[in-house]
Amino acid sequence: MSDTTTAPTDAVSSMTSWLIDRITFYDQVDPATITPEAPLTELGLDSIYVLTLCGDIEDTYAVAVDPTFFGEFATLGELGEGLSARVAAG
Repeated sequence: MSDTTTAPTDAVSSMTSWLIDRITFYDQVDPATITPEAPLTELGLDSIYVLTLCGDIEDTYAVAVDPTFFGEFATLGELGEGLSARVAAG
């Protein structure tokens, strides 16, 4: 992860849960099949979903991220941690 700032565990858990909710909404998959250890490459998010997710992040958390941000993380949990840190940093 490129950001050395760490977010509190509750914030990471909340962010990861939010990401799981959004991903299951986009992909129409069972949330029970997605865990924080899930590799991002296996979640079926194509470029359209990633762009939409970037918009959802901006709308929900008032933080702009671009699609390349997702490339910095291997798993959903790492993405949750990175996004929590980005939101906390403002």
